[in-house]
Amino acid sequence: MDIQKPVRAYRWELLPKLATEIEYGRRAGARRDLAELLAIFVRQSGPDLTLRKLRCAQTASACLRGARCGGAPSAALLQEHLAFLRRLSGLRSWAGVCRAMRGYVDGLIARVKPAGRNRMERVVASIREDLRAGLADPRTLAQYAAELELSEGHLSRCFAEIAGRPFREEVRRLRSEAARADLLTTRRKVGEIARRVGLRSASQFVADFKRQTGVTPGQFRRMAQRKT
Repeated sequence: MDIQKPVRAYRWELLPKLATEIEYGRRAGARRDLAELLAIFVRQSGPDLTLRKLRCAQTASACLRGARCGGAPSAALLQEHLAFLRRLSGLRSWAGVCRAMRGYVDGLIARVKPAGRNRMERVVASIREDLRAGLADPRTLAQYAAELELSEGHLSRCFAEIAGRPFREEVRRLRSEAARADLLTTRRKVGEIARRVGLRSASQFVADFKRQTGVTPGQFRRMAQRKT
């Protein structure tokens, strides 16, 4: 009888974490997260090199967004990204793919200039870090605007342009990211996780989580447990 080896649950928080490491120019952290992602691709994709490369291409796109948020020049980023994808498609060994991914991430970090961001880029980066640290009681866009002496409309437009998504969507994404990590690594109940990510209503949390992931928190946890 063919008994398949259990597959470890995918660590959903790793990819956004990698993008954040790139955004802030943290090479060691980015290398560490990338290595873990590549190892996951091997475990979950088996010997299928094409599938592994597709997952690497998805990862590269997230890395690109991280570098853009980190102040890297858009035109150069796009050209280099397209060149990387063309190179990736032609590689014929996993070792070569891994070298290419490490080189691509290193190249992005070299272009990130946190200190060279303009004022609004620094503002948006600060808001995103503040949201991530304070999900249990996040401030509203209006509160940030008042504190910064900016119009809420102007801050909203700048946030969406720089972060790549509207403020409310970013809050939902961060909540979902934190919730997935809790569901994978703790036995906390759904209601407790909802409170930890700033939602008093468990039903609202379930609805938001399903909108982000396609499954309910309970389904997500059960799927992860079946794979471990």
